[in-house]
Amino acid sequence: MKILFLHGWTSFPGGTKPTYLKDHGHTVFNPALPDEDFDEAVRIAQAEYDEYQPDVVVGSSRGGAVAVNIDSQGTPLVLLCPAWKKWGTATTVKANTTVLHSKQDDVVPFANSVELVSNSELPESALTEVGTDHRLADTEPLAKMLETCEAAINELVDITVFYLEMFAPLDRSVPTPRDGLTVIHAQSPTVPYYRSLYDAVGSEYYWLSRRKLSDAELAAIIDDPMNDLHVLHVEGTPAGFAELDRRQPNEVELVQFGLLPDFIGQGLGKWFLQWSIDKAWSHQPKRFWLHTCTLDHDAAVPTYKQAGFVQYKQEAIRREL
Repeated sequence: MKILFLHGWTSFPGGTKPTYLKDHGHTVFNPALPDEDFDEAVRIAQAEYDEYQPDVVVGSSRGGAVAVNIDSQGTPLVLLCPAWKKWGTATTVKANTTVLHSKQDDVVPFANSVELVSNSELPESALTEVGTDHRLADTEPLAKMLETCEAAINELVDITVFYLEMFAPLDRSVPTPRDGLTVIHAQSPTVPYYRSLYDAVGSEYYWLSRRKLSDAELAAIIDDPMNDLHVLHVEGTPAGFAELDRRQPNEVELVQFGLLPDFIGQGLGKWFLQWSIDKAWSHQPKRFWLHTCTLDHDAAVPTYKQAGFVQYKQEAIRREL
């Protein structure tokens, strides 16, 4: 496992904690971060992250503040008594973050980590109380740090992302598979309503992007009049949804598309996809596109291609489930 370890203020590379990780068989990148220039420390950490693409980022004290102020994409964070209130501008962390902190810490109050977890709408289990001081360099916190890092990487999976697009619709129609189908434009969806649909459709395929957003962040997207939520109903019962993002000029993205499990295998997917394609092109974009991945239904990519989408890129990534 590759670990980017960001040390604390007045600390240095090669300390007890990164050495402990290294001694347990992991590759540790441990750059020297200047004490007096936080922005430079962030720049150095970002450059290390970009170059080595670690599996986990560990930040200790001031290094924890550095960790939450870099763009670590989907990489899990393990924060040790993070001094986020003293340095940087970040006040929240992403979903795959774990915080270790001692209640006896007399440098960074334990309450700061409680606040960080609360700000980020993370479960209480994201914060572990361990150790007897700020350093977390004794046997118990060192072992917990190692365990947390290894647990985080075990939740990552290798997937392939497929990008597909079309520049004009096919002259194609799909027969209506049954009676009682209606599609409703949910013009002012509430966050709980959206999340219920999102989870019902996407949980089997590990949909994650919207789950990682706070309620406020999600509301800002779904309340935008250029972001359209179309819900398929069968005899009045929600059966699936399509989300069309029209916020970029001259293009439409099919951000989410899928059916609830009880409605799969009835021919509804092909019909609803064609409905969504027709709806997207009614806005007269120059491009209609989407991306999916190997976690999706096996029929997803073939169905999109049959409907007229052409794959233009694919990439291998690691992401959390």
